Amino acid sequence: MHAVVRALFLSLILLLPVTASGPPVPVILDTDIGDDIDDALALALALQSPELDVRAVVTVLQHRQRRADLVWKILELYGRTDIPVGLGADQPLLTKPRTDSVRQAAALGPADRMPASKRHNGILLAIETCMNSPGKITWVAYGPLTNLAVTLKAEPRITRKVERFVLMNGVYFREGKVEYNTGRDPEAAQIVFNSGVPITAVGLDVTMKCRLSPEDMKKIENSNRPTVKFLRELIHIWQNGQPDALPILHDPLAVAVTFHPGFIRTVTGHVTVDTKGMTDLTYGRTIFQPDPSGTTQVATEVDARAFINFFLERLLRRPRPVVQIP
Repeated sequence: MHAVVRALFLSLILLLPVTASGPPVPVILDTDIGDDIDDALALALALQSPELDVRAVVTVLQHRQRRADLVWKILELYGRTDIPVGLGADQPLLTKPRTDSVRQAAALGPADRMPASKRHNGILLAIETCMNSPGKITWVAYGPLTNLAVTLKAEPRITRKVERFVLMNGVYFREGKVEYNTGRDPEAAQIVFNSGVPITAVGLDVTMKCRLSPEDMKKIENSNRPTVKFLRELIHIWQNGQPDALPILHDPLAVAVTFHPGFIRTVTGHVTVDTKGMTDLTYGRTIFQPDPSGTTQVATEVDARAFINFFLERLLRRPRPVVQIP
């Protein structure tokens, strides 16, 4: 009986507005799309969410042009090439750059290139988007935090124009673990967490609970929408011949809590990043100290099933019409 009641409750949640009435949240999306599959799924969720006004998408770290080509292809499929795309920082601040390729670019055809006339310098695009906005911008970063760190150093006034940073970054309650985005550029992460800007940090403590089930994957496999079919192709490339590998919605969760904070519970405090670790096991650790006066809210719990149902409902919809926002 409890299971039936819970299922009914969750189905009702999906029929209700997820935010109070009001204008969409203006956001910059900051992504290392093309590595794990969740970046592409996060972009799709953002484009399918009327609660968000996507002002710019910025890629980060190596092969940023191919990453931008992937972003552009998805924007084309959703009819959103009005959104500017920027090529962000090419290398982390101090750690060694990677040399491997962006495997999901294999889904792109010879003509799937972002036009040269549409390319922006990602750092300048982010600064201009924030500084020229009449209201504050929310910066949603679900890759290494190099772009944020460089922007904070290049234009310190940006802290007055950012409402908050929403990050898929860190692991806070598993001793000795280093999360990928933090580990790729620990110094950048430390700059961001020390910025004084309010932060919502969604880490592995909660995102690891958001794995799609085989039944969820069947819904994606059964869709004939061009948008979903392309995302499914990216998933197959990511699976690399292992069809039992199931995507974990790390980055889509960060996008969702930007406008639907009820999916998670958080605790407030301070985050310190270990930038002096002597081994890969400690370098890049995120150390959390609870403190009601802190500027960072760290996710401690997630209603994973409710979020996954919400994500799938949005993903499987037809692309939503573009609404011009004044």
